[in-house]
Amino acid sequence: MCRVIIYKSKTGHTERYARMLSKELHIPCYSYKDAKVSKNDEIIFLSYIYASKIMGLSKILKKYNVKVIIAVGALAYSKDYLNTLKDTNNIKLPFFYLRGGINYSKLNFFFRKFLPVIGKDIAKDDKELLNLFKNGEDFVTKDNLKEIINYLK
Repeated sequence: MCRVIIYKSKTGHTERYARMLSKELHIPCYSYKDAKVSKNDEIIFLSYIYASKIMGLSKILKKYNVKVIIAVGALAYSKDYLNTLKDTNNIKLPFFYLRGGINYSKLNFFFRKFLPVIGKDIAKDDKELLNLFKNGEDFVTKDNLKEIINYLK
């Protein structure tokens, strides 16, 4: 039995975090589609958020021995948002949230047009959030992983 990272990424933020974590912990890292691990392996699962749902989570929980869940999203961390994600996804395992960002160049036409429009409603008077939804942004840093690395070591 070994520890393995499996990730599901749409725009690259989650993949970058997974690869950084893999390098730091010296454990293998596989994309969701390419994962070839045993049912007994302990899985650290990272995935992106879409409409408060952690993509691929229900399937991965049925298929593998998931020990830690890490969600990556565009919004800033808050305790309320963390609790919303836990409740929406019915999470009972150790859970972490990392801020990734928005990369419009990797989104399909619908999302490139849709996100800036709904972003205005979500952001309201928050200038940082308005800018995020208007231009996209990348918040991925190794420093964001410190709490998770400490927990996993």
